[in-house]
Amino acid sequence: MFVKLIKKNVSPRFVHILKNWYSKLYASVMWNGVIEPVFPIYCEVRQGSILSPLLFSVYIDDLLNELRVSGYGVHIGNLFTGAIACADDICILSCSCYGLQKMLDICSAYGEKWDSLTHCCA
Repeated sequence: MFVKLIKKNVSPRFVHILKNWYSKLYASVMWNGVIEPVFPIYCEVRQGSILSPLLFSVYIDDLLNELRVSGYGVHIGNLFTGAIACADDICILSCSCYGLQKMLDICSAYGEKWDSLTHCCA
């Protein structure tokens, strides 16, 4: 995500602030009234943060474009409607199982590429 922000000409100072903010994420789980030990979170946007939907949009912008130009998915006229995103959710639509699988393959390759290129909070 931080690499993508820099490529979109976001201020390096702002990116540094975000990296610092996201490098200090911790969580704990409560189950049946028992609170488990705290653990670090390495790859996640802050839940409930006003910036989270925007940051997720920056992260998936290239993915949505890849899906659009792939030739798979649903179109209404000339408008690509095969991938609908809101906040941190994506809905992928296709007229065939084959097309849907191809779109899922694109999503999987995108995730693997960006997971290997940029490690969250690194």
